[in-house]
Amino acid sequence: RKVIGKERRGDYLGKTVQVVPHITDEIEEWIETVAHVPLDDHSNRHWEAEAVDGKTRTVAEMDADAKVADICLIEVGGTVGDIESSVFLEALRQFQFRVGPSNFCLTFVSLVPIMGEEQKTKPTQHGVRDLRSVGLSPTVIFCRCREVLEAGARDKIASFCHVDRPGCVLSVQDVNNVYHVPLLLLEQNLYRILAEKLQLGDIDALKGRLDLTMNGLEEKAT
Repeated sequence: RKVIGKERRGDYLGKTVQVVPHITDEIEEWIETVAHVPLDDHSNRHWEAEAVDGKTRTVAEMDADAKVADICLIEVGGTVGDIESSVFLEALRQFQFRVGPSNFCLTFVSLVPIMGEEQKTKPTQHGVRDLRSVGLSPTVIFCRCREVLEAGARDKIASFCHVDRPGCVLSVQDVNNVYHVPLLLLEQNLYRILAEKLQLGDIDALKGRLDLTMNGLEEKAT
């Protein structure tokens, strides 16, 4: 809608509107805008904007003192290779260079099926291969499995999927309560991986803040 509106206003000066760069640029702008929405704003003002000198200023730009989240989580749904998600993956490919490696962390969720008694890693290997073919390489791989991911499967995925170390391949096995999932990720040091990748500062202080949050989750998980 925004791209069509810009075209009708003549913002593109009569040029042909294309998926790349016009749609991808709009996706990138949306991600940056959402990432700077103040956390303490309860009036839904983040959907508003103010035109100044012909340029649109977001609420985050209008309120520089507002508290902004350290991390903005963006989900691209579907399966790698689907035509529906291809434009979003291309936008993310460009976005990683726009913001720099310390401001971009890609994670990948994959199924590890069990056939017979063996955990199969081929679906994950093929998924990451397809993802890398469009210029994206995950920092962390979340492996959904019926059982805890075995060390051999973890090592194989780390080796063939181009992640730093086996510790970046996390097991997300079936649990009887959804509140167990954050606890699983805490046990596998996800916070440490993200803190190092995104340069979030003092990891021990971050761990202390997480412990306070996780105390409530442990009660709900029981």
